[in-house]
Amino acid sequence: MKIAHVLRRLSFADWGGTEQVVWNIARAQLAEGHDVRIYATNALCAVPREVRDGLEIVRFKHVYPWWPMPRKLAAELDLKGGNPFVPGLGRALKAWKPDVIHCHAMARIAELCMRTAKKCGAKCIVSLHGGNANVPQAEATSLMAPTRGLLPWGKALDYAMGWVRRVPDDADGVVCVGSDEYEIYSRRMAHAMFLPNGVDVPLFEKARREGRCRDASALNVVCVARIDAQKNQMMLVEALARNPGMNVRLAGPVTQPQYREELEKRAQELGVASRLAILGALEPGSEALLAEYRRADVFVLPSRHEPFGIVVLEAWAAGLPVVASNVGGLGRLCAAHEGAALVFEPGDGAMLDAALADLRENPARADSLSANAVAAAKEYDWRVLARKLEEFYRTA
Repeated sequence: MKIAHVLRRLSFADWGGTEQVVWNIARAQLAEGHDVRIYATNALCAVPREVRDGLEIVRFKHVYPWWPMPRKLAAELDLKGGNPFVPGLGRALKAWKPDVIHCHAMARIAELCMRTAKKCGAKCIVSLHGGNANVPQAEATSLMAPTRGLLPWGKALDYAMGWVRRVPDDADGVVCVGSDEYEIYSRRMAHAMFLPNGVDVPLFEKARREGRCRDASALNVVCVARIDAQKNQMMLVEALARNPGMNVRLAGPVTQPQYREELEKRAQELGVASRLAILGALEPGSEALLAEYRRADVFVLPSRHEPFGIVVLEAWAAGLPVVASNVGGLGRLCAAHEGAALVFEPGDGAMLDAALADLRENPARADSLSANAVAAAKEYDWRVLARKLEEFYRTA
């Protein structure tokens, strides 16, 4: 089967959940004997074509359809948001003639994929990675705030081309990462599936086998997530002031530079900057990322909303106790694996502190969470998920 995965961006230096899903699913499909390519814009990575792990990645120039569009604003939209035109993408897909075009973006990119699939006789599958049912309206509005007041010339072109944005309803099938979205689209579409995120179990087992390199004098907390208000790392900065024996390390690409500035400013105000490290993006599967899991005592994800929480699977596979915000698909993931995580209500600092104190003062509790975490992670191996997705393609 020839499978084209299409997403808004794929930069190994700036990594997010969608990129991680696409990359790992594509690798697993390649290992199963399929012919797989990845297509993206050149946002955050100007390399037009490259091959990694046997996977060909093709990137295209993109255009944000507002005027004026200064470079600084385009760079901001590359990080988060934006709804670009991608000249050349449709022609490249038609020339390759895939059996399946699997789109991991919405709006113009998704419509282009659906129309291209019809022209070349392919199936079009659209994946929803949490933006349709989980993002609060205020945050969704804020994504487009940088373009407010600019001339939206793209709307005129959309109208001229007859693009109507029936995404994902006009696709041949929809894949939902979040169970909230699955509940919505399983009622609206004939062909929908819930496919949770996965984890490279053998890779993170390596971190566990090689043993911990912890600072035993402190409680070492790691959070692997975009530096972004959605992920709510500010809770951990505030927690440092209430927990003098704790260190926090934040790993992840900075998708909201102003939020990083807020984190650093607040850490200075609270006098905890020496116990906070903001590491930036770590390449997926890298030794640097595995080292962060090895040096930690506990993984915390304090998100305001979360369709799933793929990094929790990494922490579980690495054998770390997990403390997570009880929101959306993240809360359901933790509830589905009793004894593998502690949860707290979103924004509740007292509940977070109590969970951390429990782990620090009760080593047996931490060990039990770790053992249950390892068992839970094995259910989400990428190879298992890739086979389920292949069957979905065939029946669409």
